[in-house]
Amino acid sequence: MPDLSLIAIFIACITVVFAATVQTAIGFGLALVAVPILLLIDTAMVPAPVVIIAVVQLLFAVWSNRKNIEWHMIGIALIGRLPGTAVAMWLMTQFGDVALKVTIALSVLFAVLLSLLKLSAEPNKPNHFYAGFFAGITGTTAGIGGPPIALLYQHQTGERIRANLSAFFLVGAMISLAGMGAVGYITTTSWVYSALFLPSTFIGVWLGGKLKGRLSPTFMRPAILTLCSLSAVAVLLSELMKGIL
Repeated sequence: MPDLSLIAIFIACITVVFAATVQTAIGFGLALVAVPILLLIDTAMVPAPVVIIAVVQLLFAVWSNRKNIEWHMIGIALIGRLPGTAVAMWLMTQFGDVALKVTIALSVLFAVLLSLLKLSAEPNKPNHFYAGFFAGITGTTAGIGGPPIALLYQHQTGERIRANLSAFFLVGAMISLAGMGAVGYITTTSWVYSALFLPSTFIGVWLGGKLKGRLSPTFMRPAILTLCSLSAVAVLLSELMKGIL
């Protein structure tokens, strides 16, 4: 593990707790909340460690919401994710850490913009395929696979959102892990960070389970969007100050 201060490690772990809590409580948000902040601490924390802890959190979520999962629609989205992951693997072999950081920041800002514009799409079969394709790209390259598929379900009931997003993210995260492993993006450092974040993930799952049904998504949404925006802007500003952009 790189030589990080105890304060940096503490901030990273608290970030994972909060992100896992949000993900468990409302069905999405782990990567959107965690990735921009973790990037500022150490680029090695993204994307592999985030995807690994996401798998752990999603296993709990899928089990607890299994009765409401619509596997026939999720299957179509997962089919779309396969070519998206292939495109992402190619991108990861062509660009370095700087390009990855900028791409992540811009993708977060774009997701926030779409949410603010309140754009929505009918959760039909074609749109599930398209959402899966773009989720494959953003999820594999940046660890942020939520926005494309979440937009399809933004007007659905809480139970349907949590169930179907969790099922999609779980299988998609496993696909992304396989892709990252194929191009050498999962390292010893990735596993070390994943182990470091596991206790925080379990705490977040427990807290999210307690808060689920009590915290309104309309209350959480502005806070999440604000945090994501500020974090993404901070990443871009850090690169500008280095004279890279």
